[in-house]
Amino acid sequence: MQHTKNNHKIGEFQTFIESNEKTGECLTEILKFFEIRRIFKQFEGVKQRGIEVTLILTALLIMLFYKSANIYNFFYRGLAQRLNIDGSKNPYYDLLSNSHLCWRSLLFLVAKRLRYLFRQKNQKEAGIHAIIFDDSPIEKTSYKTEMVSRIHDHVSGRFILGYKLLVCGYWNGSHFIPIDFSLHRERGSELDKARKKRNTAREKVKKSQQAHQEEKSILADYKQELKELKALAQEKTSKTLEKTIERKEKQILKRQKKTKKLHKESIIKEKELEKAVELVKTQEKKTPLYGLSNWQKRQQYRNANRQADSPGDERVKEADMKKGEVVKKMLSRAIKKGFIPDYVLFDSWFMSLELLDYIKSFYRKAIQVVGMIRMGNTQYYDPVSKQNLTASELKRKYRDQMKRSRKFQAQYIKVPVMYGRHQVHLFIIRLGKHDKWKAILTTDLNMNFPSLMEVYQIRWSIEVFFKEAKQYLKMGKCQCSNFDAQIGAITISMLQYIMLTWYKELHYGKSLGSLFDNLTKQASDETILKYMFKLFWDIVEKIGAILNVDCLELFEEIIREDEKAKQILKLISPEITEKIAA
Repeated sequence: MQHTKNNHKIGEFQTFIESNEKTGECLTEILKFFEIRRIFKQFEGVKQRGIEVTLILTALLIMLFYKSANIYNFFYRGLAQRLNIDGSKNPYYDLLSNSHLCWRSLLFLVAKRLRYLFRQKNQKEAGIHAIIFDDSPIEKTSYKTEMVSRIHDHVSGRFILGYKLLVCGYWNGSHFIPIDFSLHRERGSELDKARKKRNTAREKVKKSQQAHQEEKSILADYKQELKELKALAQEKTSKTLEKTIERKEKQILKRQKKTKKLHKESIIKEKELEKAVELVKTQEKKTPLYGLSNWQKRQQYRNANRQADSPGDERVKEADMKKGEVVKKMLSRAIKKGFIPDYVLFDSWFMSLELLDYIKSFYRKAIQVVGMIRMGNTQYYDPVSKQNLTASELKRKYRDQMKRSRKFQAQYIKVPVMYGRHQVHLFIIRLGKHDKWKAILTTDLNMNFPSLMEVYQIRWSIEVFFKEAKQYLKMGKCQCSNFDAQIGAITISMLQYIMLTWYKELHYGKSLGSLFDNLTKQASDETILKYMFKLFWDIVEKIGAILNVDCLELFEEIIREDEKAKQILKLISPEITEKIAA
């Protein structure tokens, strides 16, 4: 049964965290459901003496719910003593920074337990199952934090100090479950481009100088030959010898011209090299590697005790890997652990032919892909015209086949194409009158436009996760300098999210996010996500006019910004009243 909540409180997570009443009883209830002691016992081997790993992990898991922002506050305010948790804060920091503890395995175990609880409660997981990938910036304040770098926040357009958090989540038909993640730093491309340009210029100078020297050597040989021929002509004259001398002089003139030309080219190449070297020096100051100066990089924390091939060492190596490669590994791990989806969902930042090839290699799993693609230069083979065309060219070519969807107030063109060796359907879409054309690709050849939109909107659940985990569970707020501690703290936040998801299922229903929470009382007969989705499209033009964004970006803006959510609620409250009355 849905509990009544005060209007000023946003989200069930905040309601639970800020409530002082029966917090201990609620936590005990959740921990029993998840059999936490049994799961944590499997990691006792990472610590040989002192406080048990199970007790430390349990304390790390519950301290947030006693309004402790970090380990220090938990002990400083005496909450640890009141909960009969002995010792100092040091063992807790030590375990959080332990490179031998496999936080990834721990997260998978708890996620699998949640999936089991849902299956026990509902007997069968109904609805669409999906794996979703997306990233989000984790901002840091100190460059001394290990592996931190300047990263680009593509939402705000700013460069900030921190990490990129890449998350793999599982949608079980009604809830989002984080099952894997990685932290990345960004090397930056400007300095690498400048260095590549400099190295290319060096190669050109080297080749130019080599060609000039070879030509000079040939010219010297010709001059020596001419000298010998003239000496011979003084001893003995003949027409043949005179012609030979004449030819040799012409050859020398040609060689001299070529030598001068190569010398000039060599000088030009040397000047280009000087400019390239200066550019490198400028970029080293303006955009250094990882966005940090050499002095700042030297000041960064380094864990000297991290052993090679330990879980922590793997995480460090992963931080510099390409995200596409990490996505492949995450997907493979998820499938091996039993999280088999109907669909894998991407936005345009991740969708690529390489990932599509990899996903379709799981041919026995029949996994389909739905992903937004960029309206760029990527070409698709059109079997009708037998041409390779971009999405924009396909839109122009098949504009007369455009259809309308009243439900989504959208225009769309469905085009069967070949992407690499895969037969796919490309939906070229415009939502509303003022939005830009976008393209969504799917490998599900039986999918129509309404089904496509209903599946793709599942991807927004990961945006809800980022918002709630950062705002209420302090995900990414760890102030430790150790990279292993950063991994551990984010894992703890995800474990808390998983457990609160189950608590929410038992006590609050299925609403998500700040906007959804305010609508819960009016939509108890429907899953709030579906209700909001229908209502959202009915008023999309009004909302889009206020925020000046297109429809697919609008929902993410609502999720991220509480103030914007409040403005939209004021706008749509009459619409809600009419729908409820109907």
